[in-house]
Amino acid sequence: MGASNLENLISDQVNAHLQGKTGLKLLEAGCGSASYFRFANVAKSVGIDISKEQLERNHVLHEKILGDLQTYLLPAEEFDIVVCWDVIEHLSRPRDALLNMLNAVKPGGVLVLGFPNLLSFKGLVTKMTPHWFHVLFYRLMNYEFRPFQTYLRLAILPSRVVGFAQTNGFTPIFYRLHEGGVTRRLKQRSRLIRCLFALTDVMVRFIFFGKCNSLYLDNCALILKRDSIQQLASRARGD
Repeated sequence: MGASNLENLISDQVNAHLQGKTGLKLLEAGCGSASYFRFANVAKSVGIDISKEQLERNHVLHEKILGDLQTYLLPAEEFDIVVCWDVIEHLSRPRDALLNMLNAVKPGGVLVLGFPNLLSFKGLVTKMTPHWFHVLFYRLMNYEFRPFQTYLRLAILPSRVVGFAQTNGFTPIFYRLHEGGVTRRLKQRSRLIRCLFALTDVMVRFIFFGKCNSLYLDNCALILKRDSIQQLASRARGD
């Protein structure tokens, strides 16, 4: 699935989940200069980013916050939708940022996350190589932008993110591991690379008796729904 198709699918999923609700408040966490999604009935868009330059280029936001997701305290239960896309892998303390965003979602609202899957070709190479190698790789691949410092902490393994969210009163309503553009482009450049990837993927899945995901699946997309007040009350009563 291409990036634009996935983004459209996520937009549709969120719109369907919040159908009938109006005057929605949206937070773009690590917003950068543009948004990836099209959500219906959004009355106010707020963006937070650590880069003043990126915020200045973003012309769709109603409110801009210059701050770090790991330390800037977001208002509690303020937003119907929080989006954090391709950001948490660049944070040294991603759990602090995740907890901050989870707390900012209203009951019944959603948190949309997109981040690399560490247990993949791309994730493992990124984790084990220094930043200068990432810069060189981007140049060789003719990307127009430079990569940010990447940490890819174990805390953002997809299973751990889901578990952390569930502990904090959220339910996953959409979960998808998918192959991103970097892996696809590498396979297109060389038959040798395609063969090495295929052989490694088969060997790893054989070693783990087919119980692990394919190493090609280098990105994770999640929609997490915060439990409603009624659900929280029912859980507290032990129903």
